[in-house]
Amino acid sequence: MGAGLVAALLAWGLNVLIVKGGGERCIIWVIPWLEEFIKTGTALLLRTSIPLTHGVFGLVEAVHDYLSSRRLGFWAGLASVLSHWFFGQITQYLFSQTGYWLLGAGAAALVHVSWNLAITRLFASLQRIK
Repeated sequence: MGAGLVAALLAWGLNVLIVKGGGERCIIWVIPWLEEFIKTGTALLLRTSIPLTHGVFGLVEAVHDYLSSRRLGFWAGLASVLSHWFFGQITQYLFSQTGYWLLGAGAAALVHVSWNLAITRLFASLQRIK
């Protein structure tokens, strides 16, 4: 559980700097890579479960989502927990099959990029409907 908290703190600090320097597009194209490598690297360094670390990270993100939006926070938080747990499952599966954690984290990052792109487009289209 500690690895997920450590990863969340590291990622949060770096995410703030990256978005400040590179703008909102970094949420789609840069941050997923950073988060997947931080979560997996932290789990490996602390010798703990990769899926659990990813899930705890998602739970921390869910609390942030919930506190940030009364209207959508619950659903965004639920999506955070489930998606990060899923990314951890992808990473663990590929790592266990190949022995290469970078392959697992990279594949999870590609799925994470796709997820963030889809969610960003969905919310942009919902904003246009209003």
